[in-house]
Amino acid sequence: MTSTTRIPLYRVKGTHYECAYVIGKSTREAIRHRIADDLAVLSPLFAFIQTEEGFNLYRDFIKTIRLLYPWYWDEINGLSDGSEVPLEQILVLNFLNETQTAYNLSKEKDKSHEIKDETGEKGCTTVLLNRQDTNTFSLLHNEDHATALYMTGYLVEADIHSIEYNDGQRHSPEEKFIAYCYAGAIPGNGFGANKHGFAFALNGLYPNFVAHGRLPRQIVNRALLSVRNEEDLDNLLRISPVAFGFCINGAFFREENSLLNYEIGPNLKNSNENFISKCRIINDGQKENKGNDQCEMVSNYLVHYNHYERLHKLILQQKSLDSTYNRWKRGQEFGEIFTVDDALRLLGDNENESFPIFRISSQTDSNSVTLCTAHFNFHTLELVIYQHNPKHNTQPSFIYYLNDLCT
Repeated sequence: MTSTTRIPLYRVKGTHYECAYVIGKSTREAIRHRIADDLAVLSPLFAFIQTEEGFNLYRDFIKTIRLLYPWYWDEINGLSDGSEVPLEQILVLNFLNETQTAYNLSKEKDKSHEIKDETGEKGCTTVLLNRQDTNTFSLLHNEDHATALYMTGYLVEADIHSIEYNDGQRHSPEEKFIAYCYAGAIPGNGFGANKHGFAFALNGLYPNFVAHGRLPRQIVNRALLSVRNEEDLDNLLRISPVAFGFCINGAFFREENSLLNYEIGPNLKNSNENFISKCRIINDGQKENKGNDQCEMVSNYLVHYNHYERLHKLILQQKSLDSTYNRWKRGQEFGEIFTVDDALRLLGDNENESFPIFRISSQTDSNSVTLCTAHFNFHTLELVIYQHNPKHNTQPSFIYYLNDLCT
């Protein structure tokens, strides 16, 4: 591992609670800075969860988390205890998309209230490349979010021990992973890789509703860091009812086979079921071997943004998603992606000044910035992170060797 970066790396070892406690203690000031810098957005949400509507939403979230994934509930509590930041505020940081959407929907009834920012303006862009003609097998990803996270995001390398739950009837998973994290949130909702050889990056998706009594996306995203294989991943998405939408871009890199893209969202017509659309990105040499695969197939590459591309007829999306559709339009102008350099040029593009793919905080009026760009190279088994625009500065600020997760 090599690093010259503003993004620190924390190494932790212990139970889920113990690791989160240490991270909370280490990032206490970062969490406080994040909240202070983003208070105009967060303050109404802190107030919303004190209302009857917000209280009931969170009560049902917590009940479902403690039932299905009690170790991640312990992790959230450990983060709060270690940071000495009130649990209610930590919960908002972890359930942010659901809370923002529920708050906006409640305020839509108030004719005098104007929603100034779209929920999806902070969404990410991802390129998946699996090409035989250019010998490229990579996942590249812009991590975009609020400007308050630019100096407060960090990496965690965690080695988590299993302990008993429910009087020995269940055990928490043993986990070892690296993940990019937001200050105040448990790992999982950015990008990461685990010891079983699964690497992923996520795109937020934005239904125009929140499914009550289910799991916030942060919890299901966190569970990705314990996934062992593709069957395990498919099963996780089937048995974990989600409250909101997201997209998984990933690969099981030890197999060096294909890339995967999932669009997920709540199915309100069937209790505790999800809509799931699975897509496999294959190269030209793999087409003959995938005839029996039940998922959709795409050849050579796929670029994903922050709107549903395959589930859009099943899930009602939020109306104001200008950023994602403008980025998609710009991506279409780029044409076919052949190489890593092509992908980095796309991810570094800022031709559309109002809705750039690579964002800098002073470029637009929106509270959004590209925090970093990640490149999972599955040929060299490296995670490379760029803290500047990779179109202009190809010098990585951080390199992590994925085989280190196996030691």
